[in-house]
Amino acid sequence: METVCYFCGHKHLSKQWVQYTYQRDDKWLLITDVPCEQCDNCGEQYFQASVLKKIEQEFESIHQRGKKVSKELRVPVEQFSEITTG
Repeated sequence: METVCYFCGHKHLSKQWVQYTYQRDDKWLLITDVPCEQCDNCGEQYFQASVLKKIEQEFESIHQRGKKVSKELRVPVEQFSEITTG
């Protein structure tokens, strides 16, 4: 698909497989190998609605129906106001 980037106006987008993070409330889901069109100039990503719908459905399956996932990550969280510079 070749179109214009709505962010920077560049005319070339390339098909890429990227990492996508979905969050609702305090719950997260990290999806890898998600297809998108990405601007060759600024990196802005465009996803088909059907792809985003599948991600939402997977989020529901995991967080509301208890579906087992292939992998879990433990991620440290820090509040910016708590970070001090040395």
